[in-house]
Amino acid sequence: MKAIIMVLGSPNDNNGNLSTFAFDRLYRTYDLAESNETSKILCTGGVGEHFNKTDKPHFYYAQEFLKLKGIDPNRFLPGIASKNTVEDFSLSKSMIEEIKPDLLIIITSEFHMERVKILAEAIIPDSTKFYVSVDTSLSSLEMRPLIEHEKHALNFLKENGIKY
Repeated sequence: MKAIIMVLGSPNDNNGNLSTFAFDRLYRTYDLAESNETSKILCTGGVGEHFNKTDKPHFYYAQEFLKLKGIDPNRFLPGIASKNTVEDFSLSKSMIEEIKPDLLIIITSEFHMERVKILAEAIIPDSTKFYVSVDTSLSSLEMRPLIEHEKHALNFLKENGIKY
């Protein structure tokens, strides 16, 4: 089976150190890549004021982490230098449609999953998808602004004609 494991971007600090929930997503990516040895891996995330202020895209740090864990560099598809969740899918759409995977496995955090499903189905409707929700190891206090952001983002989608 031809599969793509797509891990969505998350923050890193000004030195390229991955955030807690970046690690949460990448450890799940690693586990899935190890049990699906022929799958390709697609990391997303570019540079942006709110998630990565370094001179390298977030996907670079994600790929480097997975390589250090032992993932063969030949398994990586070109990273997607996205600035948000919409771009994760819109910028990767042509590559995914060209590869035509039997299964697109999409990994993100549980607080982000509802929006991810809506956007993935709207932007890449013809791909068979499997969604992997990763529990974050953040405290409830740390989660509060992330959950609030998701509420605003979902309202924005609804107000701008994305039906769900």
